[in-house]
Amino acid sequence: MKRRHFLQLMAATGMTAHMPLWTPKAHAAVPQQFLVVVNASGGWDPTSLCDPKGLNGAYEAQSDRHLGSTNSVDLDPAKAFGDIRWSAIPSFVSADDTVLQRIESQFDQFFNTYGNRLTIINGIDTGTNNHDTGNRVVWSGQQEIGYPSLAAYFAAATSPTLPMAFISNGGYDFTDSLVARARASNADFINELADPNHYSNGRGFLYRSSDRSIDQYSAVLAAQQARIQRQQLQEALPLRRQQLGQLFGVRSEDSNLGQLSVSLADIKANVSRDSNWNPNRSNNLKSQAEVVTAAFHSGLAASANLNIGGFDTHGNHDSSAYPQLGDLLEGIHFLQAALQFAGIADRTTVVVGSDFGRTPYYNSGNGKDHWPVTSMMVLHPGSTGGKVFGASSSDFRAQTLNRSTGLADAGGDKLTPAHVNQALRKLLGVDQSVLNSNYPLRVNDFDIFA
Repeated sequence: MKRRHFLQLMAATGMTAHMPLWTPKAHAAVPQQFLVVVNASGGWDPTSLCDPKGLNGAYEAQSDRHLGSTNSVDLDPAKAFGDIRWSAIPSFVSADDTVLQRIESQFDQFFNTYGNRLTIINGIDTGTNNHDTGNRVVWSGQQEIGYPSLAAYFAAATSPTLPMAFISNGGYDFTDSLVARARASNADFINELADPNHYSNGRGFLYRSSDRSIDQYSAVLAAQQARIQRQQLQEALPLRRQQLGQLFGVRSEDSNLGQLSVSLADIKANVSRDSNWNPNRSNNLKSQAEVVTAAFHSGLAASANLNIGGFDTHGNHDSSAYPQLGDLLEGIHFLQAALQFAGIADRTTVVVGSDFGRTPYYNSGNGKDHWPVTSMMVLHPGSTGGKVFGASSSDFRAQTLNRSTGLADAGGDKLTPAHVNQALRKLLGVDQSVLNSNYPLRVNDFDIFA
Protein backbone atom coordinates (compact mmCIF):
# COMPACT_ATOMS: atom_id res chain seq x y z
CA MET A 1 0.00 0.00 0.00
CA LYS A 2 1.29 3.46 -0.89
CA ARG A 3 2.11 5.73 2.03
CA ARG A 4 -0.50 8.32 1.01
CA HIS A 5 -3.26 5.70 0.82
CA PHE A 6 -2.18 4.37 4.20
CA LEU A 7 -2.43 7.86 5.72
CA GLN A 8 -5.84 8.35 4.10
CA LEU A 9 -7.03 5.06 5.56
CA MET A 10 -5.84 6.07 9.02
CA ALA A 11 -7.59 9.42 8.60
CA ALA A 12 -10.81 7.68 7.63
CA THR A 13 -10.68 5.49 10.72
CA GLY A 14 -9.77 8.33 13.07
CA MET A 15 -6.24 7.04 13.75
CA THR A 16 -4.66 10.36 12.81
CA ALA A 17 -5.71 11.66 16.20
CA HIS A 18 -2.78 9.64 17.59
CA MET A 19 -0.24 10.77 15.00
CA PRO A 20 2.16 13.68 15.55
CA LEU A 21 0.56 17.05 14.93
CA TRP A 22 3.42 17.94 12.62
CA THR A 23 5.26 16.08 9.91
CA PRO A 24 8.59 17.29 8.50
CA LYS A 25 8.42 18.88 5.08
CA ALA A 26 10.50 16.10 3.52
CA HIS A 27 7.92 13.51 4.52
CA ALA A 28 4.71 15.45 3.85
CA ALA A 29 2.74 14.89 0.66
CA VAL A 30 3.41 17.79 -1.69
CA PRO A 31 0.08 19.06 -3.11
CA GLN A 32 -0.24 18.69 -6.86
CA GLN A 33 -3.43 20.74 -6.88
CA PHE A 34 -5.27 23.08 -4.55
CA LEU A 35 -8.86 23.89 -3.67
CA VAL A 36 -10.36 27.19 -2.52
CA VAL A 37 -13.96 27.38 -1.35
CA VAL A 38 -15.44 30.89 -1.31
CA ASN A 39 -18.50 31.13 0.92
CA ALA A 40 -20.96 34.01 0.43
CA SER A 41 -22.40 33.86 3.93
CA GLY A 42 -26.07 34.60 4.56
CA GLY A 43 -27.73 33.27 1.41
CA TRP A 44 -26.95 35.12 -1.82
CA ASP A 45 -29.35 35.85 -4.66
CA PRO A 46 -28.33 34.00 -7.84
CA THR A 47 -30.88 35.98 -9.86
CA SER A 48 -28.85 39.11 -9.04
CA LEU A 49 -25.69 37.42 -10.31
CA CYS A 50 -25.48 34.37 -12.58
CA ASP A 51 -29.13 33.27 -13.04
CA PRO A 52 -30.98 36.54 -13.82
CA LYS A 53 -34.72 36.50 -14.56
CA GLY A 54 -35.29 40.21 -15.23
CA LEU A 55 -38.66 41.95 -15.20
CA ASN A 56 -40.68 38.75 -15.53
CA GLY A 57 -43.80 39.84 -13.60
CA ALA A 58 -44.06 36.27 -12.31
CA TYR A 59 -45.24 37.10 -8.79
CA GLU A 60 -47.81 39.89 -9.04
CA ALA A 61 -49.99 38.10 -6.46
CA GLN A 62 -47.13 38.00 -3.93
CA SER A 63 -45.55 41.43 -4.38
CA ASP A 64 -46.41 44.89 -5.67
CA ARG A 65 -42.71 45.74 -6.00
CA HIS A 66 -41.44 46.01 -9.58
CA LEU A 67 -44.74 44.50 -10.81
CA GLY A 68 -44.06 41.28 -8.96
CA SER A 69 -40.87 40.68 -10.91
CA THR A 70 -37.90 38.64 -9.72
CA ASN A 71 -35.46 41.47 -10.47
CA SER A 72 -35.76 45.26 -10.66
CA VAL A 73 -33.78 45.49 -13.90
CA ASP A 74 -34.41 43.75 -17.19
CA LEU A 75 -32.09 41.29 -18.87
CA ASP A 76 -29.24 42.80 -20.89
CA PRO A 77 -28.22 40.65 -23.89
CA ALA A 78 -24.73 42.20 -23.76
CA LYS A 79 -24.10 40.56 -20.36
CA ALA A 80 -23.04 37.22 -21.79
CA PHE A 81 -20.02 34.98 -22.26
CA GLY A 82 -20.68 31.67 -23.99
CA ASP A 83 -23.78 30.28 -22.31
CA ILE A 84 -23.21 32.37 -19.16
CA ARG A 85 -25.58 35.26 -18.49
CA TRP A 86 -25.17 37.75 -15.67
CA SER A 87 -27.30 40.48 -14.19
CA ALA A 88 -27.31 44.12 -15.17
CA ILE A 89 -27.04 46.60 -12.28
CA PRO A 90 -30.32 48.26 -11.24
CA SER A 91 -30.37 52.03 -10.92
CA PHE A 92 -31.96 51.52 -7.47
CA VAL A 93 -28.59 50.36 -6.11
CA SER A 94 -27.22 53.87 -5.62
CA ALA A 95 -27.87 57.50 -6.46
CA ASP A 96 -24.13 57.85 -7.12
CA ASP A 97 -23.27 57.06 -10.74
CA THR A 98 -19.66 56.24 -9.85
CA VAL A 99 -20.89 53.48 -7.51
CA LEU A 100 -23.11 52.04 -10.24
CA GLN A 101 -20.23 52.15 -12.71
CA ARG A 102 -17.89 50.44 -10.24
CA ILE A 103 -20.28 47.55 -9.58
CA GLU A 104 -21.09 47.10 -13.26
CA SER A 105 -17.37 47.05 -14.02
CA GLN A 106 -16.78 44.41 -11.31
CA PHE A 107 -19.48 42.18 -12.82
CA ASP A 108 -18.42 42.70 -16.44
CA GLN A 109 -14.69 42.34 -15.80
CA PHE A 110 -15.13 39.15 -13.79
CA PHE A 111 -17.30 37.26 -16.26
CA ASN A 112 -15.45 38.49 -19.33
CA THR A 113 -12.05 37.74 -17.76
CA TYR A 114 -12.86 34.32 -16.31
CA GLY A 115 -15.83 33.17 -18.40
CA ASN A 116 -13.69 30.75 -20.38
CA ARG A 117 -12.74 28.92 -17.17
CA LEU A 118 -16.13 29.13 -15.46
CA THR A 119 -18.83 26.55 -14.99
CA ILE A 120 -22.04 28.03 -13.64
CA ILE A 121 -24.35 25.51 -11.96
CA ASN A 122 -27.95 26.77 -11.79
CA GLY A 123 -31.17 25.36 -10.38
CA ILE A 124 -29.70 23.60 -7.31
CA ASP A 125 -32.40 22.54 -4.84
CA THR A 126 -30.91 22.75 -1.31
CA GLY A 127 -34.13 21.52 0.30
CA THR A 128 -33.85 24.09 3.08
CA ASN A 129 -34.08 27.77 3.95
CA ASN A 130 -32.28 27.40 7.29
CA HIS A 131 -28.83 29.00 7.43
CA ASP A 132 -27.02 26.27 9.37
CA THR A 133 -28.54 23.44 7.35
CA GLY A 134 -28.01 25.23 4.05
CA ASN A 135 -24.38 25.98 4.83
CA ARG A 136 -23.78 22.36 5.76
CA VAL A 137 -25.58 20.75 2.81
CA VAL A 138 -24.04 23.04 0.17
CA TRP A 139 -20.48 22.42 1.34
CA SER A 140 -20.69 18.74 2.32
CA GLY A 141 -23.55 17.38 0.23
CA GLN A 142 -25.47 16.18 3.28
CA GLN A 143 -28.01 17.84 5.54
CA GLU A 144 -27.26 15.65 8.53
CA ILE A 145 -24.42 16.49 10.89
CA GLY A 146 -21.19 14.53 10.56
CA TYR A 147 -19.94 14.96 7.00
CA PRO A 148 -16.73 16.97 6.52
CA SER A 149 -16.75 20.03 4.32
CA LEU A 150 -15.61 19.67 0.73
CA ALA A 151 -12.37 21.52 1.50
CA ALA A 152 -11.62 19.37 4.57
CA TYR A 153 -12.40 16.18 2.63
CA PHE A 154 -10.07 17.27 -0.19
CA ALA A 155 -7.20 18.09 2.19
CA ALA A 156 -7.61 14.79 4.04
CA ALA A 157 -7.70 12.82 0.78
CA THR A 158 -4.67 14.48 -0.80
CA SER A 159 -2.34 15.97 1.83
CA PRO A 160 -3.42 15.00 5.36
CA THR A 161 0.03 15.48 6.93
CA LEU A 162 0.62 19.10 5.94
CA PRO A 163 1.05 21.43 8.95
CA MET A 164 -1.83 23.70 7.83
CA ALA A 165 -3.57 21.24 5.50
CA PHE A 166 -6.92 23.05 5.62
CA ILE A 167 -7.14 26.79 6.31
CA SER A 168 -10.54 28.15 7.28
CA ASN A 169 -11.74 31.74 7.48
CA GLY A 170 -15.31 30.77 8.29
CA GLY A 171 -18.29 29.10 6.70
CA TYR A 172 -18.88 25.37 7.05
CA ASP A 173 -15.51 23.94 8.04
CA PHE A 174 -16.30 20.74 9.94
CA THR A 175 -13.44 18.25 9.54
CA ASP A 176 -14.68 15.21 11.50
CA SER A 177 -11.09 15.08 12.86
CA LEU A 178 -9.76 13.96 9.48
CA VAL A 179 -7.29 16.79 9.06
CA ALA A 180 -5.85 19.82 10.82
CA ARG A 181 -7.89 23.00 10.51
CA ALA A 182 -5.94 26.26 10.74
CA ARG A 183 -7.27 29.75 11.31
CA ALA A 184 -4.87 32.03 9.46
CA SER A 185 -6.52 35.12 7.97
CA ASN A 186 -4.30 37.70 9.65
CA ALA A 187 -0.96 38.44 7.98
CA ASP A 188 0.57 39.95 11.14
CA PHE A 189 -0.28 36.83 13.11
CA ILE A 190 1.35 34.67 10.43
CA ASN A 191 4.55 36.71 10.67
CA GLU A 192 4.63 36.45 14.47
CA LEU A 193 3.98 32.72 14.37
CA ALA A 194 6.60 32.12 11.68
CA ASP A 195 9.30 34.19 13.34
CA PRO A 196 8.31 35.18 16.90
CA ASN A 197 11.65 36.79 17.78
CA HIS A 198 12.28 38.97 14.76
CA TYR A 199 10.98 42.27 16.17
CA SER A 200 12.20 44.18 19.20
CA ASN A 201 10.28 47.23 20.39
CA GLY A 202 9.65 48.47 16.87
CA ARG A 203 13.34 48.56 15.97
CA GLY A 204 12.97 46.05 13.15
CA PHE A 205 14.68 42.70 12.79
CA LEU A 206 16.67 41.71 15.85
CA TYR A 207 18.38 38.47 14.81
CA ARG A 208 18.19 38.49 11.02
CA SER A 209 17.89 40.84 8.05
CA SER A 210 14.51 41.05 6.35
CA ASP A 211 15.76 39.08 3.33
CA ARG A 212 17.41 36.52 5.67
CA SER A 213 20.84 36.96 4.07
CA ILE A 214 22.17 37.63 7.59
CA ASP A 215 20.80 35.13 10.08
CA GLN A 216 22.02 35.13 13.66
CA TYR A 217 18.80 33.59 14.89
CA SER A 218 19.85 30.17 13.55
CA ALA A 219 22.24 29.81 16.52
CA VAL A 220 19.39 30.54 18.94
CA LEU A 221 17.16 28.04 17.17
CA ALA A 222 19.88 25.35 17.24
CA ALA A 223 20.27 25.81 21.00
CA GLN A 224 16.51 25.49 21.49
CA GLN A 225 16.36 22.31 19.45
CA ALA A 226 19.33 20.78 21.29
CA ARG A 227 17.61 21.48 24.60
CA ILE A 228 14.38 19.80 23.47
CA GLN A 229 16.33 16.77 22.24
CA ARG A 230 18.06 16.45 25.64
CA GLN A 231 14.70 16.66 27.39
CA GLN A 232 13.25 14.06 25.03
CA LEU A 233 16.08 11.61 25.74
CA GLN A 234 15.63 12.08 29.48
CA GLU A 235 11.86 11.62 29.40
CA ALA A 236 10.66 8.14 30.41
CA LEU A 237 6.94 8.48 29.56
CA PRO A 238 6.08 7.69 25.88
CA LEU A 239 3.34 10.34 25.63
CA ARG A 240 5.66 12.99 27.00
CA ARG A 241 8.33 11.96 24.48
CA GLN A 242 5.76 12.23 21.69
CA GLN A 243 4.68 15.70 22.82
CA LEU A 244 8.28 16.90 22.96
CA GLY A 245 8.80 15.49 19.47
CA GLN A 246 5.83 17.51 18.24
CA LEU A 247 7.27 20.65 19.80
CA PHE A 248 10.63 19.93 18.17
CA GLY A 249 8.94 19.59 14.79
CA VAL A 250 6.89 22.77 15.07
CA ARG A 251 10.00 24.76 16.01
CA SER A 252 12.05 23.26 13.20
CA GLU A 253 12.73 25.34 10.08
CA ASP A 254 11.43 22.36 8.10
CA SER A 255 7.93 23.37 9.16
CA ASN A 256 8.29 26.08 6.48
CA LEU A 257 6.44 28.76 8.43
CA GLY A 258 9.41 31.02 7.76
CA GLN A 259 8.94 30.51 4.03
CA LEU A 260 5.24 31.31 4.42
CA SER A 261 6.19 34.68 5.90
CA VAL A 262 8.58 35.38 3.01
CA SER A 263 6.01 34.30 0.39
CA LEU A 264 3.33 36.44 2.00
CA ALA A 265 5.58 39.50 1.95
CA ASP A 266 6.41 38.82 -1.70
CA ILE A 267 2.73 38.60 -2.67
CA LYS A 268 1.85 41.78 -0.77
CA ALA A 269 4.71 43.65 -2.45
CA ASN A 270 3.86 42.52 -5.99
CA VAL A 271 0.09 42.00 -6.18
CA SER A 272 -1.57 45.34 -5.54
CA ARG A 273 -4.95 45.30 -3.83
CA ASP A 274 -5.87 48.73 -5.16
CA SER A 275 -5.07 48.01 -8.79
CA ASN A 276 -7.00 44.71 -8.68
CA TRP A 277 -9.52 46.34 -9.31
CA ASN A 278 -10.59 49.20 -7.03
CA PRO A 279 -8.92 51.04 -4.14
CA ASN A 280 -10.11 49.99 -0.70
CA ARG A 281 -12.65 47.41 -1.87
CA SER A 282 -13.00 43.84 -0.55
CA ASN A 283 -9.93 44.23 1.66
CA ASN A 284 -10.90 41.46 4.09
CA LEU A 285 -11.36 38.92 1.30
CA LYS A 286 -8.13 40.07 -0.34
CA SER A 287 -6.26 39.63 2.94
CA GLN A 288 -7.59 36.08 3.26
CA ALA A 289 -6.51 35.40 -0.33
CA GLU A 290 -2.96 36.63 0.34
CA VAL A 291 -2.43 34.30 3.29
CA VAL A 292 -3.97 31.28 1.57
CA THR A 293 -1.92 31.75 -1.59
CA ALA A 294 1.28 32.09 0.45
CA ALA A 295 0.42 28.91 2.38
CA PHE A 296 -0.17 27.00 -0.87
CA HIS A 297 3.04 28.33 -2.40
CA SER A 298 5.00 27.36 0.72
CA GLY A 299 3.77 23.77 0.66
CA LEU A 300 1.89 24.12 3.94
CA ALA A 301 -1.74 23.83 2.84
CA ALA A 302 -3.87 22.06 0.26
CA SER A 303 -7.27 23.69 0.69
CA ALA A 304 -8.93 26.73 2.22
CA ASN A 305 -12.22 28.41 2.99
CA LEU A 306 -12.55 32.11 2.20
CA ASN A 307 -15.58 33.82 3.67
CA ILE A 308 -17.46 37.06 3.00
CA GLY A 309 -20.75 38.00 4.68
CA GLY A 310 -23.51 40.52 4.04
CA PHE A 311 -25.88 38.51 1.83
CA ASP A 312 -28.85 38.06 4.19
CA THR A 313 -30.75 40.89 2.49
CA HIS A 314 -34.22 40.90 4.08
CA GLY A 315 -34.43 44.66 3.50
CA ASN A 316 -33.29 46.96 0.69
CA HIS A 317 -31.97 44.05 -1.34
CA ASP A 318 -30.65 45.92 -4.36
CA SER A 319 -28.64 48.53 -2.45
CA SER A 320 -27.07 45.80 -0.27
CA ALA A 321 -26.69 42.74 -2.49
CA TYR A 322 -25.23 44.19 -5.66
CA PRO A 323 -22.30 46.08 -4.04
CA GLN A 324 -21.50 43.01 -1.94
CA LEU A 325 -21.65 40.72 -4.97
CA GLY A 326 -19.33 43.10 -6.80
CA ASP A 327 -16.84 42.96 -3.93
CA LEU A 328 -17.14 39.16 -3.85
CA LEU A 329 -16.17 39.01 -7.52
CA GLU A 330 -13.33 41.49 -6.95
CA GLY A 331 -11.99 39.36 -4.10
CA ILE A 332 -12.01 36.25 -6.31
CA HIS A 333 -10.21 38.18 -9.03
CA PHE A 334 -7.55 39.25 -6.54
CA LEU A 335 -7.18 35.63 -5.44
CA GLN A 336 -6.59 34.69 -9.08
CA ALA A 337 -4.00 37.46 -9.46
CA ALA A 338 -2.17 36.23 -6.34
CA LEU A 339 -2.30 32.60 -7.48
CA GLN A 340 -1.01 33.64 -10.90
CA PHE A 341 1.91 35.51 -9.32
CA ALA A 342 2.70 32.45 -7.18
CA GLY A 343 2.65 30.23 -10.28
CA ILE A 344 -0.15 27.95 -9.07
CA ALA A 345 -3.31 29.36 -10.71
CA ASP A 346 -3.30 26.48 -13.18
CA ARG A 347 -3.36 24.00 -10.29
CA THR A 348 -6.12 25.63 -8.25
CA THR A 349 -9.88 25.10 -8.39
CA VAL A 350 -12.13 27.76 -6.86
CA VAL A 351 -15.72 26.91 -5.88
CA VAL A 352 -18.14 29.73 -4.97
CA GLY A 353 -21.48 29.26 -3.26
CA SER A 354 -23.81 30.23 -0.44
CA ASP A 355 -26.33 28.87 2.09
CA PHE A 356 -29.28 29.00 -0.36
CA GLY A 357 -30.99 31.62 -2.53
CA ARG A 358 -33.40 34.51 -2.04
CA THR A 359 -37.10 34.73 -2.87
CA PRO A 360 -37.89 35.44 -6.54
CA TYR A 361 -39.85 38.57 -5.57
CA TYR A 362 -39.34 41.54 -3.25
CA ASN A 363 -40.99 41.85 0.16
CA SER A 364 -42.64 45.00 1.53
CA GLY A 365 -39.25 46.35 2.63
CA ASN A 366 -37.74 45.94 -0.84
CA GLY A 367 -35.80 42.98 0.52
CA LYS A 368 -35.75 39.31 -0.33
CA ASP A 369 -36.23 36.42 2.08
CA HIS A 370 -34.92 32.83 2.18
CA TRP A 371 -35.45 30.51 -0.81
CA PRO A 372 -34.14 26.95 -1.28
CA VAL A 373 -33.00 27.31 -4.92
CA THR A 374 -29.42 28.46 -5.52
CA SER A 375 -26.43 28.44 -7.87
CA MET A 376 -22.72 27.70 -7.58
CA MET A 377 -19.77 28.86 -9.66
CA VAL A 378 -16.64 26.79 -10.32
CA LEU A 379 -13.48 28.38 -11.68
CA HIS A 380 -11.00 25.71 -12.68
CA PRO A 381 -8.02 25.17 -15.00
CA GLY A 382 -8.88 24.41 -18.59
CA SER A 383 -11.28 25.97 -21.05
CA THR A 384 -15.03 25.63 -20.57
CA GLY A 385 -16.17 28.11 -23.19
CA GLY A 386 -18.44 29.72 -20.62
CA LYS A 387 -20.44 26.68 -19.54
CA VAL A 388 -23.76 26.59 -17.73
CA PHE A 389 -25.08 23.31 -16.32
CA GLY A 390 -28.58 23.11 -14.91
CA ALA A 391 -31.40 25.61 -15.00
CA SER A 392 -34.04 26.98 -12.71
CA SER A 393 -37.48 27.69 -14.16
CA SER A 394 -38.44 31.11 -15.51
CA ASP A 395 -39.95 31.93 -12.11
CA PHE A 396 -36.82 30.66 -10.27
CA ARG A 397 -37.95 27.27 -9.04
CA ALA A 398 -36.11 23.97 -9.03
CA GLN A 399 -37.04 21.63 -11.86
CA THR A 400 -36.09 18.15 -12.97
CA LEU A 401 -33.07 18.07 -15.26
CA ASN A 402 -31.46 15.68 -17.70
CA ARG A 403 -28.41 14.29 -15.91
CA SER A 404 -26.23 14.47 -19.03
CA THR A 405 -27.19 17.83 -20.52
CA GLY A 406 -28.45 19.73 -17.49
CA LEU A 407 -31.49 20.86 -19.50
CA ALA A 408 -35.06 20.73 -18.19
CA ASP A 409 -36.43 17.20 -18.55
CA ALA A 410 -39.71 15.92 -17.12
CA GLY A 411 -38.12 12.48 -16.79
CA GLY A 412 -34.98 13.75 -15.11
CA ASP A 413 -33.89 14.38 -11.51
CA LYS A 414 -33.68 17.47 -9.38
CA LEU A 415 -30.14 18.74 -8.94
CA THR A 416 -29.09 18.85 -5.28
CA PRO A 417 -25.90 19.79 -3.38
CA ALA A 418 -25.18 16.05 -3.05
CA HIS A 419 -24.98 15.79 -6.85
CA VAL A 420 -22.76 18.87 -7.04
CA ASN A 421 -20.42 17.63 -4.32
CA GLN A 422 -20.19 14.23 -5.99
CA ALA A 423 -19.27 15.90 -9.29
CA LEU A 424 -16.71 18.12 -7.53
CA ARG A 425 -15.08 15.10 -5.87
CA LYS A 426 -14.74 13.58 -9.33
CA LEU A 427 -13.39 16.80 -10.86
CA LEU A 428 -10.82 17.08 -8.07
CA GLY A 429 -9.77 13.45 -8.37
CA VAL A 430 -10.81 12.45 -4.84
CA ASP A 431 -13.94 10.46 -5.70
CA GLN A 432 -11.97 7.21 -5.39
CA SER A 433 -10.36 8.16 -2.08
CA VAL A 434 -10.67 5.64 0.73
CA LEU A 435 -12.61 8.36 2.55
CA ASN A 436 -15.45 8.02 0.06
CA SER A 437 -16.77 4.86 1.70
CA ASN A 438 -17.04 6.67 5.03
CA TYR A 439 -18.81 9.68 3.52
CA PRO A 440 -20.85 8.33 0.58
CA LEU A 441 -23.27 10.68 -1.18
CA ARG A 442 -25.41 7.90 -2.74
CA VAL A 443 -26.84 9.83 -5.66
CA ASN A 444 -26.86 9.37 -9.43
CA ASP A 445 -24.13 11.19 -11.32
CA PHE A 446 -24.83 14.45 -13.10
CA ASP A 447 -22.28 15.15 -15.87
CA ILE A 448 -21.62 18.68 -14.65
CA PHE A 449 -17.98 18.85 -15.71
CA ALA A 450 -18.01 16.35 -18.56
